Amino acid sequence: LFICDNLVDDWRIAMTWQRLGQLGLEVLVCSIHPIPGSYTFTWTTTVRVRSDPLADIESAVEVPVDVLLSLPMFLRLYLICRVMLLHSKLFTDASSRSIGALNRINFNTRFVLKTLMTICPGTVLLVFMVSLWLIASWLLRACER
Repeated sequence: LFICDNLVDDWRIAMTWQRLGQLGLEVLVCSIHPIPGSYTFTWTTTVRVRSDPLADIESAVEVPVDVLLSLPMFLRLYLICRVMLLHSKLFTDASSRSIGALNRINFNTRFVLKTLMTICPGTVLLVFMVSLWLIASWLLRACER
């Protein structure tokens, strides 16, 4: 009986401590989501009056926990950069990969963004500004809530 292990021991070559840490951080970020149910906590604020320092105004508001957990969910936006890198013609084209390997060019998100800014700067800036506007408006709405 011939058993082939399919080079199972070779996974250690590709997995470094840095990649394991990045993978763990990615799993942690992707696991953040709002909790089912309606849980709240009390948010207390103090407003200081300039004319009378002894007349501080305190207010307490019940805030849902979903608001607190939905803000770190924006860390998932790094997935857009990964999708952009993996679906880029520079990354998938064999000729550009071989020329990049000969010139020791690391194909990362920064390199792809620089190349896209050279090829079509107007489109990249438009997409960047619209996405930034949408994210900022949602963040403001969540913080004001």
